[in-house]
Amino acid sequence: MSVAVLGEALIDMIAQDDGSFRPHLGGSPYNVAIGLARQGIEVSYLSPLSDDTFGDHLHKSLLEEHVAVPIARRSLWPTSLAFVTIDDKGLPAYRLYREGVADKDVSFDELKVNVPDDLELFHTGSLALTPSQLPMIRQIFKMMRDEGVVISIDINIRLRASIEPQAYLNGVRSLIGEANIVKASDEDLDALGLHENSRNSAEILFSEMGGGLLLLTEGGGGAVLYTNNGTVERKAYPVVKIRDTVGAGDTFHSAFLASLCRLGNISKLINDAKLNILGDALDFACAAAAINVSRTGCSPPSGDEVRRFIDTAKQG
Repeated sequence: MSVAVLGEALIDMIAQDDGSFRPHLGGSPYNVAIGLARQGIEVSYLSPLSDDTFGDHLHKSLLEEHVAVPIARRSLWPTSLAFVTIDDKGLPAYRLYREGVADKDVSFDELKVNVPDDLELFHTGSLALTPSQLPMIRQIFKMMRDEGVVISIDINIRLRASIEPQAYLNGVRSLIGEANIVKASDEDLDALGLHENSRNSAEILFSEMGGGLLLLTEGGGGAVLYTNNGTVERKAYPVVKIRDTVGAGDTFHSAFLASLCRLGNISKLINDAKLNILGDALDFACAAAAINVSRTGCSPPSGDEVRRFIDTAKQG
């Protein structure tokens, strides 16, 4: 089974205690690609990378993690930057630099010829869902649906990513019905403003999907999965020391998708899987996220690391 990921690869400039900023490789889709690869899933990263120094680091990291990079050319546009400050609860705030950046330097025609032949799952989201990107995303989604490829979205709302925040939110919401798997955090749903209660918001969003899987993450509260056959919930794993929460949602989602990939035939799982099977995948994702927040920046664990973590937690 092959997975393809489209969207931003950027540099998270994370604030340090002394006021300086330390660079970390990041970007939600990029993190998901790395997370899938560390879980042993065959994955391609489709967006172009810059020919600048940051692009070199991102490219090298993808290859070292065994992520395929089918677009060989390097963009003359620079790598996108995100300046990240962390509050006293470990929660990040972002200021994004997204105009004229490398991961947006691509056309539908170029993507079409670089999509893997054996593709079964396509993932995107985050900054790839901003207004300027929507026309191409809709073209890609149509191609994926025509070819029977499962579509995954992490909406990962970043209001400062667009100078037209309402158009951005409307665009994200308009894509929900085109996806088979959607992940949203409680903060994402607050931004969409569907309901004052995030679980009620999730039910509204799931109804707009018309079926499939909707993942709601609730930070330290765990996660809820909405399916055609009902809902399933799993608690978050306790973490002794939280470094920060950067990339926790990306790690969660990549671990969940990896679990589905290992079970085989994702289309069938989405429609017919029993809740206990999906619950195990949800629990695996919660454990992966717990490992990630114990590290600085986004650093998804391997499948073996997650299984050992779960075994240790059960013994404790």
